[in-house]
Amino acid sequence: MGLSVPRDAILMALSQAARVLGPGLAMIILATQWEPAVFGDFVSFYALASLLILPVAAGLSAYLLDRIARSPEAAKAEFMEAAAYLLMWVAVIFVPMGLLYAFGLFIPSGILILIVMFVLMSALVDLFQSTLRALQNEMPVTIITSSGNIALLLATYLLSEQSILLMLIVWFYIRFFQLISALQIIRKRYPGTKPRPMWMMKTKTILPFIASQSAGVLYAHLDTLLVRAFLGEAAAGLYNAALRLLQLGSMAAQSLSQWFQPRLAAVPLVSDEWLRQRMLLRLCLGVIAAGGLVAFTLLGEPIIGLIYGPAYADAAPILIIAGLVLAARCFVASQWMELTARQLEGHRARDSWLLLVLFGAMAWPLATAQGGSGVMLAHLLALGPIAAFSARSLARAP
Repeated sequence: MGLSVPRDAILMALSQAARVLGPGLAMIILATQWEPAVFGDFVSFYALASLLILPVAAGLSAYLLDRIARSPEAAKAEFMEAAAYLLMWVAVIFVPMGLLYAFGLFIPSGILILIVMFVLMSALVDLFQSTLRALQNEMPVTIITSSGNIALLLATYLLSEQSILLMLIVWFYIRFFQLISALQIIRKRYPGTKPRPMWMMKTKTILPFIASQSAGVLYAHLDTLLVRAFLGEAAAGLYNAALRLLQLGSMAAQSLSQWFQPRLAAVPLVSDEWLRQRMLLRLCLGVIAAGGLVAFTLLGEPIIGLIYGPAYADAAPILIIAGLVLAARCFVASQWMELTARQLEGHRARDSWLLLVLFGAMAWPLATAQGGSGVMLAHLLALGPIAAFSARSLARAP
């Protein structure tokens, strides 16, 4: 079985590099220009906004990747239904907040509101990307993602020292224009079928994807809020200096999984092509794991000093542990992608929530004892049992 790299894989790598490096490098730019306490406060707002929006959005993206790959003719209908689901969720979350604000019981921060709007626009753009990726059409994804995130980086660099609110407004409009471009592409190229009425949406089919992905989102952002709550803004800033570098590697692994998911779903299970795609997925994830392990674990201190400067020197021990976390995440990612391909999303959902529970149980005491390094260590310790449970599910799969 040959392991050639197709054209779509190159386009996917370019688009996902832009998707990962755009927000990731934007946060790193902010860290280099702000003190740890200021940066920690900002990333705490960002984590809270993500927890309000992304648990549902991430599940819908995974759902689109799987369903449209199996039924390409329903692409437009599936996309519109997923967008409607996301907007319904936003209404459920923010209508009560609006009522509390009207009665003077809740005064939201302007920065938090703008970050929430930016995250919402980003989530809608991700739904579009998942739709076209499931159709194995990477070119428009590459163009829109790359141009939008280059603009995001420029806005961050030029405006971060001028006005946080102005920077966030520009961030929002960058994602808004990306969304408009995406909708035009889907409308013109994939007219397909009309979406079903909202009350006829396939809730039972969608919920397992939301269940598994929402646990992952909580797991990805809860640590920042824990560090902020127990150790303060400066500790959250130091922790996130290392975390942002870990997330670049983790997002690369997630992006590869997203590219492989529709290809595994579109071919017969355990066929020669299915086995070839699985082998290529494992090889790519292995490269990311090895690269991150060497870079973070052996070169953690020089990397922190080079990127962030002496104010963030205490983030180096956290980054060293993050190299081990990245390797473990890549291993588990290959297992979870195979569970989805085998239509065992319920097993993946169970393992996702178990990972969240294990991490939460260990993060609190380890944070108290060892600070940010303890929280990163909790990530590593929680991944071990999850790998064992996922392997057990795969071994028993038909």
